[in-house]
Amino acid sequence: MVNIICGPKGSGKTKQIIDQANAAAEKAKGNVIFITKSKTYSVNINFDVKCVYTDEYGIDSIDSFRGFINGAAAANYDLEYVFIDGIARITKADLSELESIFISASKLNDINFTFTISSTKEELPDYLRKFCL
Repeated sequence: MVNIICGPKGSGKTKQIIDQANAAAEKAKGNVIFITKSKTYSVNINFDVKCVYTDEYGIDSIDSFRGFINGAAAANYDLEYVFIDGIARITKADLSELESIFISASKLNDINFTFTISSTKEELPDYLRKFCL
């Protein structure tokens, strides 16, 4: 399953996704990963959530991000939740270019993905609107 938390910059998306990651850690039978660009918000995340900072791994494009997600899924059969804060910021891509990431995530049926995107629902490309919470 794929979900998107969208809204303009400063609307509380990061707090919302952190709260969801922490709640998932409490109920998950498998592993929970929180992916963000840097360590800025890591103090607010439950210790049971694996935090990945893309700056530390050189993940800065659509291809490198998609490869990382597919590798994480292949290496960890217990992966249940993946939370990604700021997918456009991480990949340095325009929203119109991110469709391949959402297609890849949708194909990983056993993993629940939640993304944040700094955009109103109305401004999102058509392919993304169906994932908005």
